[in-house]
Amino acid sequence: MKRIFLLLAVFVAMITMVPARVQSRVPTIPPLQAQAPPEAETFMGTILKSGQNFVLSDSATKTRYTLDDPRKARLFEGRMVKVTGTLDVASNLIHVQAIQNIV
Repeated sequence: MKRIFLLLAVFVAMITMVPARVQSRVPTIPPLQAQAPPEAETFMGTILKSGQNFVLSDSATKTRYTLDDPRKARLFEGRMVKVTGTLDVASNLIHVQAIQNIV
């Protein structure tokens, strides 16, 4: 009986002496991918006043886009124009870069 306890004690001692292999699993977070700025697009239509804002009314698609620069848009109110800018799809807002008359 003493032998069993002695063997058991030796076994336990040997197990506790062996360092436990602990694998640290730190989740790897992929690097943030830099999003390229949206490309400028061209929109055609008529600039109309809508409340305090100006909109580009595209009769072909029956869509109205709010224009973010009322100072530029005011000069072309009621005219057919080509607007170059980037579209914020969520708010249907064009960030205007340029406005040109269509002759």
